Order: sequence, then structure tokens, then C-alpha cells
Amino acid sequence: MGCGTVTIMYMVFLFNTLSSVLGLVIAVVNSLALKEMSSEGKPFLILFLLVGGIMFVVSFLGCLGAIKANVCMTWTYAITVLAAGIITITLLCILAGHTDEKTLAKNQLDAAWAQEKNHTNAMSILQSKLHCCGINGPGDYTAANLTLPFSCFYPNSKTKVYEEGCFSELTQFYVQVLKGSKVAGWIFLAIECGTFVCAVLLDVTFKYGRRRCRTLST
Repeated sequence: MGCGTVTIMYMVFLFNTLSSVLGLVIAVVNSLALKEMSSEGKPFLILFLLVGGIMFVVSFLGCLGAIKANVCMTWTYAITVLAAGIITITLLCILAGHTDEKTLAKNQLDAAWAQEKNHTNAMSILQSKLHCCGINGPGDYTAANLTLPFSCFYPNSKTKVYEEGCFSELTQFYVQVLKGSKVAGWIFLAIECGTFVCAVLLDVTFKYGRRRCRTLST
């Protein structure tokens, strides 16, 4: 095995390690974010989670193919990485162009506020978690002839009310959640590209080595 082949193999191992670690991180981060995300944003996070999980598992196939110098396994791995890369860039483009944090926040709050008017305390969870009151502020309750719930008050206080509305707080929350997914996604895509290139180079090297061995044997 030549020096070039060994170098490419080590690069494959490096990218596989990075891919598996980041794949696991993406799967864990997105699974945690699912608990906080509205129903509109969940499909994107689920797809990111699946891609991360698949890459974590498939990375072992790439390592095994490199160790065994198996052309079929290496090509299977390269094609899988290419497919994952296409899915990743598609998701990133959708997130960048079609996912608006303000729209996500508005839709979730409108649904919660509609239930709040029926005295279901649907806003309480958001208000307690985000330390806010109403959609745009405490005045929303006054305008709707509703009593301020306990979740609008500071802890251990019956007079001090959160002045910030939940719309701005929830929008900022979604900005942070989606920003983490986007940054991790672009890093993951770069690693996938490097992994694919190294896998193809390794496969070509294996094929060349086998062809050379057959030529020398004849």
C-alpha cells in the first residue's frame, strides 16, 4: 500500500470521526429542540435529526470499507454521504428561505391566546418559561377583559408584572434555536463534502491498486 493510499485512508478516518461526532451532536441537539419547537418547525428538525443519526451509523461503514479495502463498501458509503449532503443542503436552503422566526412565534402565540380567552391558561407555560406577559404585553389581558394570571408576575411577587410581551421573547428564542441548527448544518455539510471526496479518492485508489496487481501478475 503506497504512501498516497495511506494518507487518503487517514483522511477518511479523520472525516469519519468528525462526521460521526457531529452527526451525534446534531441528532441530540435537534431532539432536545423538538420539545420547544412549534409544530410548523418540527419537520425540519426531525429531518436534521435523521440525517445526523444516519451519518453517525454510516461512518462506521466508511471506516470498515477503508480497513478492508472493500470497493463495494466504500462506494456505498460515498453514495450515502452524497445523498446526506444533498438532503442537508436542501434543508438549509428551506430553513434560510422559508422559515421565519416571527411567523413561527406569531402562529404559536395566536393559538395559545385563542385558548387563553376560553380560560384554559394556555399562555401560562410560555409566560413562565420566557418571563413575559401576553402577546405584546400585560395590556393584552386588560383589552380582552381577562385577569392577569400568576404566570405574568415575578416569582414571589403579587404586584410586579413582566412588562415584556411574549412575541418578542418567543421570536428571539426561535432565532437562537434555528441559528444553532443552521450553523451545525453548514459545518456538517462541509464535513460531508470532505468525506465524500476522500471516499471517492480512496475507492479510485483501491481500483487502481487492484488493476495494477492484476497487470503485474500477468
